Parts: sequence; structure tokens; C-alpha cells
Amino acid sequence: MLTVHDLIAIAPLKLKAAAGLAGTARVITWAHTVDLPDPWRWVSPGDLVMTTGIGLPAEEQAQVAWLEQLVQSHSSALVVAARPEAPPLSQALLDAADRLLFPVLQASFELEFVKLSHYVIESVLQAQRERLNASERLFQTYADALRKAADMTGRLGILARTLGLELAIEDSETGITIVPCISGSASGQVERIPIGGRSRANLLMTRPSQRSLGDTILVRSLVGLLGVEMERLMIQRDQLREEGAALLRSLLASETEFSLAKPLLDRRGLSGSLVSLAIQPGVDGSRDADEVHHAPALQTVCPLLLTDNRILLAISRDDPTTFEALRSNLGRGTLIGVSGPIATATGFRESVRQARLALAQAAELDSTVLRYGEAETGMIMAPKSLAEARALVGRYLGPLIEHDRAQGAALLTTLMTFLDNDGNWKGAAIDLNIHRQTLVYRLKLVEQLTGIRPTTTQGIARFWIAIQAGRNTELLQRTH
Repeated sequence: MLTVHDLIAIAPLKLKAAAGLAGTARVITWAHTVDLPDPWRWVSPGDLVMTTGIGLPAEEQAQVAWLEQLVQSHSSALVVAARPEAPPLSQALLDAADRLLFPVLQASFELEFVKLSHYVIESVLQAQRERLNASERLFQTYADALRKAADMTGRLGILARTLGLELAIEDSETGITIVPCISGSASGQVERIPIGGRSRANLLMTRPSQRSLGDTILVRSLVGLLGVEMERLMIQRDQLREEGAALLRSLLASETEFSLAKPLLDRRGLSGSLVSLAIQPGVDGSRDADEVHHAPALQTVCPLLLTDNRILLAISRDDPTTFEALRSNLGRGTLIGVSGPIATATGFRESVRQARLALAQAAELDSTVLRYGEAETGMIMAPKSLAEARALVGRYLGPLIEHDRAQGAALLTTLMTFLDNDGNWKGAAIDLNIHRQTLVYRLKLVEQLTGIRPTTTQGIARFWIAIQAGRNTELLQRTH
């Protein structure tokens, strides 16, 4: 675009800067000739105002007031090619122009305003052509990128290489890179440009040191395109969140078996060892529970999430990095309970029970992330009351009692017989009249349900004291 400084530099015009030199960076968008005493009523922002001076008042303070009103119209500059009978420009007017940073240029009366207008209009038309060319080039490149690349990284790479820029996208709050740097062989200073919208992202761009007039338009158009692209990705993540929540509801209601949900989880990248999470969101987080799935660290593989009575339930990979991403984004005071591995045999609902119990213990122990069974790290003590005995039996034997009642199984009897035989596999299998491998299977199921291994010293101690507490208080029948 043509600036006042550029206009002064055009030698054939022989323009002289009389005042307001500090404002010569103003952009000229059009030229307007007016000799009326109130030109501000007829000009538009960006106009170069050309006059023969006939409309100027003669008195100094009146000229200052006249100039101040002209400046308020946001015109770019004033060119005076004075007629002989026009009043001269007063020093007070020139001083006011310096104070207001408003360029006042003088030209000879012989200067044809048509010639001056021609330079301005030609510059404006050239800028429009460059704007059109830059936009056309950008949109054509983007259309090619949509055809050739399936993901955001690929499309940004095509844009960078075609436009000769270095481009990347980062999260504006954390600085985490969302789309890595793609080089188009540009060299220069890195610029951070807010993309806007819901994305909370910045475009990192390195442009060539020599810029064209179309650069500003190009950047504005590029940021607009990326804003649409980022919003499209956010809509996709919102849809995945809703689909995941529906699947979680179905699993909680036992409408879908976990084994049947596994292929759906695999397609979402939730493979390998999976756990249930019970999350109590904190305060002052960068994202709340309804939008935490947009956190950069969770965009590659996001857990299934469902808000249930102010608790956020999730199915996640057993990955401490994911747990930390959830905790840090949900804010100060966030607590997370982690279940044991979700097993097909025990079902999803059991893992949720474990996660909720771990969350309750995390709140009691003021621990940010606590795994099921992790709170009991030392030797448990014998209960001193019926309430303590009931709590002990419920904590360690409750999952077995519920499983036996629902499935008609004998896991509690198997565990008690195994312990009565001092951990002797052969003796326990004979007393139970089952094969040794059946005993192995049952004890593994005990571990999956309780999170405690019954073949370790610590596990034996916990189960034995819980069993004795149940027997001594008749919470467990001797027939067990």
C-alpha cells in the first residue's frame, strides 16, 4: 500500500513536507479534491485530501480548528497547492500538524491534482491486485493441500513449502506444540499470531526478510483458514467425546459387555492395559471437565470421559503421562483414583468401583493420584470394633462376596482354603477337589477383583486378618 512517505518520494510530484513528518507512515487508500470550507464532511478515512487553499480560513486559530476537525476524519494527509488568492498556511497550523502527527504537504499550484490522483489510484489498484493474487494463491494451495494430505500436519507442510514460510501451531496458554514446525526455507524472526476462536492457539511463522505488499493480506487469510481448520478439529474431538460418553454410559448400565467394546476402544487408540479413572476436578484449571479433551496433551489419544454427579469417569490407557495431563489441566486440587487393570472376567463396573474407592482414599490421604490398593502399604491391624471389622471385610473380601453371590462361584471359599493350607497349592486343590490349574485361575481372579495378590506375604496378611475379623464377629460363616 502507498504511504505518505512513498508519495513524497515520487520525484515528478515535487511534494514538500511542511509539517507532521512523524506521521508519514500513514497509508493512503484514495485521493479526494475538495476546496469547501468543511472538507471533513466529504472525505473518508485514509483519503489524501487535496486543496488549493480557497476553503481555508485566514485567521490563525481558525486554521488550527479547521485542521483539528480534518484530522478527526482520519484522513491520511493534506496536500495544499495554493492559489495566489488563498490564505497562507499559518505557523500555528503547522505547529498543530506536528503535534497531531498529521502530514501537511505543499505543492506548486501548477501541480495537476489529476496527476497526483493517478499515482494514488494506481497504487490502490496495484495493492488490490496483489491482495487478489495472494488470496488466490493461498486458497489454491489450501485446496491442493486438502486433496493431498489427510491430516493437519500434512496440510500445514504443503502450505509452508508452497508459500516459502516456516509454520507451526502452539497452544497459547502452555506453549505446547500442537502441529510441529514445517520448514519452507524462510529465514527471519519468528512471529506469534493468535489464531482466535475456541482453539487457544498461536500460529508460529517465520517469513522471508524481504516482504511484499501482499504479505499482510496473505497472513490474514492464512490465519483465517487455520482458524477454520482448528475449529473443524475441535468439532471432531467434541463428537468423539460424545460418542465415548455414550459408550461409557452403556458399559455402566451393563447394556454393553466390555469384551464387545474392546474393538471400539482399539480404534480410538485405547489399547494395551486399560484402567478406569474417577476424577474430582480441581479449581483454576486451564480447562474445565467439559472441555479437557481439547488439552494438547490429550489430543492424540484421549480417554473416554463421562461426567457423573460431579465426578469425571474415564477409561484410559494405564499411562502416568495421561493422568498428569488430566490433573494439570483440571487445576489445583484435582484428585484421581486409578483402578486395577480392566479385566474381561471381572467387568467394567468392578473397575469403576475400584477407581471410586481409590478416589475416596486419595481425598483422605491428600494424594493427587492414587491407585487401587496402593493406600495399604504396611501391615494392617486387627479391628477393635464391629464397625472396623465390617469395614475390613468390606474392603478386602467384599468384591469376592459380591462376585460369588452374582455368579454362584466360590472365590472366597477358595481363598480361605488356600490360606488354611498355608499357601500350599497341592493341598488346597485336594481339599477343594479341583485341578491345580483351576486353583491358579481362581486366585488370579481374586487378584483382579481385589487388586491384592494372595500369594505374597503382604496379600496373605491382609486377607488373613480380614477373614479372622469376619469369623470372630460372625460376619463370615465358618462354613466358608
